[in-house]
Amino acid sequence: MPQNFIRADVDQGFLLPPDVRDWLPEGELAWTVKDAVESFDLSAFRGSYRANGQGAAAFDPALMVAVLFYAHAVGVRSSRAIERRCAHDVAFRVLSGNHLPDHATIARFFRRHREALEGLFAQVLRLCHEAGMARLGVISVDGTKIAANASWSKNQTSAALAHQVAEEQARYDKLAGQLLDEHAATDAAEDAEHGPDRGDELPVPLRRRAERLARLKAAKQRLDEEQAAAVAEQEAKKAEWARRKAAGTRRGAQPGEHPPGRNPDKDKPPRANTTDPDCRMMRGGRGLVQGYNAQAAVTADQVIVGELLTQEAVDAGLMFDVADDAVEQLTEAGIAEQPDTWAADAGYANEEAFAEAEARDVHLLAPMISDERRAAGEDPAGDKPMTRRPATARAQAKLRTRQGKDEYALRGRTVEPVFGQIKDRQGLRQFLHRGLDNVKTEWSLACTVHNIRKIHAHRLATA
Repeated sequence: MPQNFIRADVDQGFLLPPDVRDWLPEGELAWTVKDAVESFDLSAFRGSYRANGQGAAAFDPALMVAVLFYAHAVGVRSSRAIERRCAHDVAFRVLSGNHLPDHATIARFFRRHREALEGLFAQVLRLCHEAGMARLGVISVDGTKIAANASWSKNQTSAALAHQVAEEQARYDKLAGQLLDEHAATDAAEDAEHGPDRGDELPVPLRRRAERLARLKAAKQRLDEEQAAAVAEQEAKKAEWARRKAAGTRRGAQPGEHPPGRNPDKDKPPRANTTDPDCRMMRGGRGLVQGYNAQAAVTADQVIVGELLTQEAVDAGLMFDVADDAVEQLTEAGIAEQPDTWAADAGYANEEAFAEAEARDVHLLAPMISDERRAAGEDPAGDKPMTRRPATARAQAKLRTRQGKDEYALRGRTVEPVFGQIKDRQGLRQFLHRGLDNVKTEWSLACTVHNIRKIHAHRLATA
């Protein structure tokens, strides 16, 4: 009796069912993404296309949004990788309707519809609320540092940037003269150089030089502006120091003593990155990071209700920026309830934040010491004097109560796991795009997709 095998017959006409809905079993994440996108109001996307139908047909925004969402949900964020998945991955082929958008189309869609993509966060939040997942209660706030698409070796001082700008400008001017002379010789040579382009664009070598020169100038301008602001701040502190000295409210300067402010003899010169001038050098959990500070406000169900991306290296002062975004997103999602209790770690704790919380009539639970020290039994105020910080004293008293301890304990099992899921399951350990605006959209997209994953898990649990 011959052996019985199922063989791969590449000449067979069709190996998959004729209906793409039969390609994936129920319960796959792709179906949740598809259902969510079908419920969206995509008028912000469609309004940017011609209403008369003229011109080449564009991919439906619903198709592109579904592919983008699913790709980011499974950790595929490169436009070229998404293009390959649309050809090879069944889930991608289902969401794309068996179409194959190329990587340039995907990248252009992201850049063209940045604001519209950010606007989908509130629509997904509304779906979470309708599923009974947006229970507010205690909202936990935290931040994480995410690396930029930039090289450490490209951090330059203002003096080095000035030298590079001069050199690059000279190269650019020389190359521009050479290329313009060559292209003025004959139209045939110009056609060969530009290929299918119109012929009036800058040549490719010149375009790259122009982009590099623009980044160098942007980095130098940023350092110049920061230096001017630092000088102004230092002069103001010196004037206040001199005033207090003249009034007898402080002792005079001793030999070698500097007025308050930066010490020019010891401070290292500031640096800017020429790959992504918008990113900053920050201290993260594992050392220094060249990147951005990503913030999130999260419910007890690990649903993100507010998100923010900033260049600020520390969390102090960001508490109510994140809270304001959460309130705005909840309002836009049609959720009338507003949170009245917020939990944050010691990085957000300061007198200004506690006073602002009292002015807003909300509770802010934030210790003055690290969670590790609190777990070891230390007082949340860290035995610091509170005579000049009355709002801080009242906030630390709340943390000493049983209710305050229980509510603050939610923070460690809500917002921190969310960052772990975004970095590990969605693969967002480093941004792909450059520039603050693009990176803000990338972070907003990551938070939106995280909430869709939560909806999917909720559907499976309640099925």
